[in-house]
Amino acid sequence: MEFVFRVNIGDETHEVCEADLNGVTEAYGLDRRIPGRFSRLFVLDMLLLERVFRVNPFQIMDEIRALEDSTHPTRTKPAKIFRHLPLKGLWHKHYFSGRFIAKNVSDHLRGNKLRRIVEEVFDPSKSPVVTEDMIRTLAHRVTVEPFEAKAKANRLTGEWIVFAKYNSENYYLTLTTHDTGDDVIRENIRNVCEREFTFLSSVLA
Repeated sequence: MEFVFRVNIGDETHEVCEADLNGVTEAYGLDRRIPGRFSRLFVLDMLLLERVFRVNPFQIMDEIRALEDSTHPTRTKPAKIFRHLPLKGLWHKHYFSGRFIAKNVSDHLRGNKLRRIVEEVFDPSKSPVVTEDMIRTLAHRVTVEPFEAKAKANRLTGEWIVFAKYNSENYYLTLTTHDTGDDVIRENIRNVCEREFTFLSSVLA
């Protein structure tokens, strides 16, 4: 009888079998690109992100390629090490997908940027009334321009690939969100990944 994982996300329960995980591993070439350096938790996360949140796994694989090959840059933020417990010693790298467009736009417009843009576009000295051209300009400046600026600066944000560095190689542990909580991420790694990669106990000590 095949083992079945049951994962609760919100009010829904998702069933995942061993064949599903093997399918993800094969479909995205994990064994070929990072053989022996990805956890079962990582594969499960990739499957659920695709199935539930419609994240394209190839965008995750693109970031992995960048981590493995410095000549293959991406438009997201550089990888960073966690400097505080309980994840201190591990690393994270952003991956991007369409569901993070709004987040990137809002990040770029923080502070007084949005107000400044509105005042510039609707400047009474340019026109005493609001015109259709002004509205089109405003729409472009608060949507397309912020996204293009972050992409050009290679500062796009997204969710996280969490990985460890060991013997000059990357070991991919989990795919997670900013609001998961560090304690939950650490517990998942403890329950699954430390059994697969025994060196993690020293990395996270």
